[in-house]
Amino acid sequence: MPPNVRCFGGVGEIGGNKFLLQDRGTKVLLDFGTGFSDGSMYFDSGIQPRTVNGAGDLFEFGLLPEIGGLYSEKALQNTRLRYADPEIDAIVLSHYHSDHSGRIGYTDPKIPVYCGETTSLIHEAYSDSRSSPLDGHPIRKFRTGDRFRVGSMEFVPVHVDHSIPGAYGFVIHTSEGAMAYTGDFRFHGPAGSMTDDFVEAAKKAKPDMLLTEGTRVGHGVAGANMSEKTVLDEARRVVKGTKGLVFSSFRGNDVDRINTFFDTCENSGRRLVISMKMAIILEKLKADRRLKVPRIGKDFGVYVKRKRTGSLDDSDYYQWERPYLDHGVSAHDVRKRQKEVFLHLEAWDFPELIDIKPDSGGTYIHSATEAFNEEGEKEEAVIKNWVLHVGFSYAQLHASGHAPSREVGSLVERVGAKKVVPVHTEHPLRFKSFRKGKEWRLEVPRKGVPIAFSR
Repeated sequence: MPPNVRCFGGVGEIGGNKFLLQDRGTKVLLDFGTGFSDGSMYFDSGIQPRTVNGAGDLFEFGLLPEIGGLYSEKALQNTRLRYADPEIDAIVLSHYHSDHSGRIGYTDPKIPVYCGETTSLIHEAYSDSRSSPLDGHPIRKFRTGDRFRVGSMEFVPVHVDHSIPGAYGFVIHTSEGAMAYTGDFRFHGPAGSMTDDFVEAAKKAKPDMLLTEGTRVGHGVAGANMSEKTVLDEARRVVKGTKGLVFSSFRGNDVDRINTFFDTCENSGRRLVISMKMAIILEKLKADRRLKVPRIGKDFGVYVKRKRTGSLDDSDYYQWERPYLDHGVSAHDVRKRQKEVFLHLEAWDFPELIDIKPDSGGTYIHSATEAFNEEGEKEEAVIKNWVLHVGFSYAQLHASGHAPSREVGSLVERVGAKKVVPVHTEHPLRFKSFRKGKEWRLEVPRKGVPIAFSR
């Protein structure tokens, strides 16, 4: 069989990327993530797949592909799939977001995971403070400029700009031509030129196939002009106009957003106060000299949640939390200094507001993608109820981690592949509008069906 790719996720959906490449007996997985709507008809926050059943509950609803020689013995307990030594040579990870990495924890830990150096640092932070889907796997690290071979395939990683540091696309050379995989990308972020680097590398390879995300294809132009610089400008305006506490929800691994709000604090004379889980990520990322990240203690404080005693007693906190107690900011401290603080609180930490007891008149900044499904709408409604309860204003400030439709079309045109396979999108047929007289073939993937690289 000629070199081919089978898409087991990211097919007609946003996220859940799982792509199996095969060439001359070599098998490599590109990403192995969790879909945003995985099993939403059967599972929710109250009904979850049983961990005691390994991957069995996910197999039942087709949420994981039943591939031999992929999963760990633990994942296959109580399933009809028998354990076998790994038949997958490697998992190549584009970036750490869960819709690309979240299901790796089910795979056999003997299978090596190739990832960027920055991704490996984020993995270490999650592993130390909670758990990481990469736990137990041999980690093989790379950076732009490296090349690595897995069997008959050679991978050339090239950085792209996304809403997490250490995101990559790949040019992949096989026994019969090349393909390019974008991962997730944008051009409107602070490092948009990195995506241009990927486009040029992919174009130079003259790929037979382009496997590309299209998250915002078919979703109009909402937010298309909201760059990180626009978020910064708007955040400065909102914060300067707020006399009381400002708090916000945003991803703890989005370094661009962290820097945006840190700059906002410097501009307004406030102090950024973040969660312990965000703090450990920033501490790990200090090791990457190519990244600009604020420094604990010097640049920001760390919010310490009340535990059994309500004090900052080491015995109440996990080992990984204890180094941050020296820089700790309590609910009492925030209440006393409301006009001096910009507080990061994830939605699940909103009950901390009961201890903080903020004065009315503050501002909440929702700095994440607006809800795109029923579950997201429900969570957004709950957030707004909390904001209303404390008498705060609500502001939506967010720059997407994904390129708008027109820029996806521009990438497709510039790369010039013979075949285009749209993934990570709900509207793959909209890619037809990008042809503009060009002679390339649109291949809409079907779950598990091989797509040959060549025509």
